[in-house]
Amino acid sequence: MIDTKTADKELQTYIRPQTFPVAIRMLKPGEPIPERARRPARDFKKLSMSCQVIDMSRRYGWMIALTREDHICSLGITAIGFDRPLPIYNVGTLCEGMYTETKEAGQRSEAAIDKFSPGEYETLLVAPLDRATFEPHVVCIYANPAQVMRLTQAALWKRGGRLASSFEGRAVCADIIVTTMQTGEPQVILPCSGDRIFGQTQDHEMAFSIPWARMEEIVEGLRGTHNGGIRYPITQFMEYEAKLPPRYMEVNRLWDAEKGKVSLTNRDRVVAAYKRSFADRVPVYPIVASFAGTLDGLSIEEYCTNPIKAITAMMNYYERYQPDVVLAYNDLAKEAEAFGCKVKYSDYVVPSIEGHVLEDKANLAALRMPDPYKTARLPGFIEQCEALVKAAPPAAMGAVAVGPWTIAMLLRNPEMMLLDTFEDPQFIHDLMRVTTDFCKVWGDAIVKTKIGLSFSEPTASISLISPDNYREFIAPYHKELVEYFKAKKVGLTTHICGTTYPIFEDIIGCGFTTVSFDLDQQADPKLHVDQLERFMEVAKGRAVAIGNVDATRFEKSTKEEMEADVRRCIDAAAKHSGFILSTSCEIPPRSNPEIVKWFMDSAHDFGRYERILG
Repeated sequence: MIDTKTADKELQTYIRPQTFPVAIRMLKPGEPIPERARRPARDFKKLSMSCQVIDMSRRYGWMIALTREDHICSLGITAIGFDRPLPIYNVGTLCEGMYTETKEAGQRSEAAIDKFSPGEYETLLVAPLDRATFEPHVVCIYANPAQVMRLTQAALWKRGGRLASSFEGRAVCADIIVTTMQTGEPQVILPCSGDRIFGQTQDHEMAFSIPWARMEEIVEGLRGTHNGGIRYPITQFMEYEAKLPPRYMEVNRLWDAEKGKVSLTNRDRVVAAYKRSFADRVPVYPIVASFAGTLDGLSIEEYCTNPIKAITAMMNYYERYQPDVVLAYNDLAKEAEAFGCKVKYSDYVVPSIEGHVLEDKANLAALRMPDPYKTARLPGFIEQCEALVKAAPPAAMGAVAVGPWTIAMLLRNPEMMLLDTFEDPQFIHDLMRVTTDFCKVWGDAIVKTKIGLSFSEPTASISLISPDNYREFIAPYHKELVEYFKAKKVGLTTHICGTTYPIFEDIIGCGFTTVSFDLDQQADPKLHVDQLERFMEVAKGRAVAIGNVDATRFEKSTKEEMEADVRRCIDAAAKHSGFILSTSCEIPPRSNPEIVKWFMDSAHDFGRYERILG
């Protein structure tokens, strides 16, 4: 027969409980109490209860003897037979209003508690199992659910089947002691409220009680199931590849790229900027439209009116310079043209509007909403977006549409529109309502092609209007557009020409995910502001910055001048991430291809994060 020290050693090996397993023996009348046993009334000068002394034994390592004279809990006294049940107990009064709704229900609950006959036993004796000087009737182990599971498995090692236990959430001393002794079967124990309040059993703890006669069998079951591969602590499956936070994985990818195991795509660099992280270098692209066409020998008009030639030219441009962003972009006149304006083409400059359909304000009521799939050049631009997405260059892809303020200005006439801000502000709001609604419809058609969306607003510049004009006539509609597309999980980019730093906070407040800006165009050099540097200070990571190498340098410049402007931008913004190096505006259609190469080469060289962060 197993002894208590061996039993404790086996439990510590296979179960590892946080507190001592407790040996429990019920002493019959006349059976001597060990001299070393503490007595609550005598030694603590306090009465105690069954669950309390069991918990004291498992936590303090004490041997304690509890008699009728030491006991305070009427429920426990009745359960272990230290006194007879009184009528108040039998009729369910002790349960009513606390554990049950009625006396009748309480009576059934009291009757369900297993009890010893009054006088059958005289003393409850408890001690840590390895220090017990007596043969226990029951061993009780407090443990977490996984440990109780292991004990349950051990109990079924030889016999199989299921282990039956029942729960009342009350009178746990009866479950631990009486039920286990009367059935001769192990019990899974759900500690009751009293055990948690007075025994201070914790929320994570359960218990398991074992008849001493079954202890050797349980130990054998622990060994057998352990050898079978069922262990505590529970064996964890570890042979998997973890999915780590994206920024952790980016570092691994950078290492792999350094070693030539993988190559970073142009799009990877842009994605890193949007995540406020870093790739191998700053992402870079010039804002290109008709320049791509002139590289292919197309006229500006051909590029802007022939979608098939335009996409071929753009892909040829991409292959030549490998920008990190490639655009579906032809000109900023097509939206106004769709409302009825006439477009003027040139061999050297971007298309413009001649003849404004709203020079007579009364014409506003007669404006028809253009259909993106049927009106003027809009279907061709959708075709261009679809073709770019289908070509799938390994770069970020975006489409440049025109924003509501610039469409309104082109429809009305910029000079007259500025006068309207003073003379007829309501007309401006009425016109902005029309153009903003169109931008939603137009943007929806573009977004359906799965390309990124940008609204260019060159005429929203503070070089042309005041900050107050922006706040009154433009910002509410920009914010409305942003929120409309945000609901569709589409982030918007905006580009505004000229001086914009006085409204940086307003633009960011509209919610644009990306802001592209020009150079400060104040006439007085003493008032000049580096808008890129200022934007990084104002934005503080709330929006990605795109900018702002001087686009006018691309027709005529020295290599040194281009490199200096690239360095200025990278020094101002790259260390913060959330930055894409680009041009201050669309580069001229007749830009020098060699200068574009200087721009890209210097960006690749000076924009290495190893240098920037090193």
